[in-house]
Amino acid sequence: MVLINSGKEKLLELAEQKHKHSISIFMPTHRRGKEVLERQDALTFKNHIQTARQTLKSQEVRPEEIDELMQPLETLLDDPNFWRHQQEGLAAFRNPDYFAVYHSPLPLENTFHINSRFLLQPLLPFAQPFPEYYVLQLGKNGVALYRANYFSIVPLDSEEEMPSSMDKVTKYYRFEKELQGFNAGMAGQGGVAAMYTSDDLANKEKNHLLADFFRLIDEGIRNLIGDQNAPLVIASVEYLQPIYREVNTYPHLHESGLTGNFDNVDINEIHRMANELLGDSLETKRQLRIEQYQNNNDNGLGSTDIRELLEAAASARIEALFVQTHTDVWGHFDEETMALTIHDSQQEESESLIDKLALLTMRYNGEVYVLDEVNLLGQQEPITAAALFRF
Repeated sequence: MVLINSGKEKLLELAEQKHKHSISIFMPTHRRGKEVLERQDALTFKNHIQTARQTLKSQEVRPEEIDELMQPLETLLDDPNFWRHQQEGLAAFRNPDYFAVYHSPLPLENTFHINSRFLLQPLLPFAQPFPEYYVLQLGKNGVALYRANYFSIVPLDSEEEMPSSMDKVTKYYRFEKELQGFNAGMAGQGGVAAMYTSDDLANKEKNHLLADFFRLIDEGIRNLIGDQNAPLVIASVEYLQPIYREVNTYPHLHESGLTGNFDNVDINEIHRMANELLGDSLETKRQLRIEQYQNNNDNGLGSTDIRELLEAAASARIEALFVQTHTDVWGHFDEETMALTIHDSQQEESESLIDKLALLTMRYNGEVYVLDEVNLLGQQEPITAAALFRF
């Protein structure tokens, strides 16, 4: 089994897989609650497996081939640890030569698809070019640096560049429960958290030790990140943040931080809070591309025609593609001959032309954006796709 991350590289990898029995499963999942305790997510997944079996049987696939194809999917049903560690959605991809699952940070629509290629459109939102940012977590248990975008967060190997432990400094501190402190979240939300406190007499010496420690971290961050134009967010108790800001030399340290004790907080929760803190800044590039489309549509650098879009994508002409969520066009497109056939509805051998359009765009380093409605020029009716051309 391959646990895939979001991003265009993995989508392009999935797009390379081709077999007449390619199964795609998408479903919402739950992190906690009765849905987890009562294994409701596993039951939903089991229903998809049964549907796949029935579909393959109707296609007169031999029983032993069906069993072999379903085996890794059915193995997941008997893995309670797998179902206890879900996010908001789950995607599974299986053909005789390939098996992968993806845990989605956003809910996925409950659907099943079997065709000659995997269905990728539900994952297109995760390939959008959201700007990267970094999270620096400071705590008694250690120091960690994460690289993130809107949909993912991963730890960076920073051991060689900066110290990972505060033990040499924090041994001078008392750690107390402060009932009026901060929870593991934004300041002012209430709750109970461990706060770093110290006797007033030793404050100056302790701050000096912390500042020296933070200078080493700051030097490591400059070595790891360089001068990227990417925000850096601090996640720590309130007391540490002004001390770190005093010694920081990274030019894009965010003016606000995540305040609380994060030593035992799940990284996915820190990710959610960082996204919320950064807010609209993550949408800047999308809005810029929309404005460029609107300003250039009249001079031939924009289109909504599916044939023109596919031909432009195959010719590496698309700079930015906008597609409407939960819509599709079915048919065939040959990127070498530019021959296009559009079907009125999905047929057994149809391919998703929206998947094809998006994957061709990404292959040639174009950007793909998924919108609730592609209505960029105030059309009366939303359209399926639009694109800004390079030339």
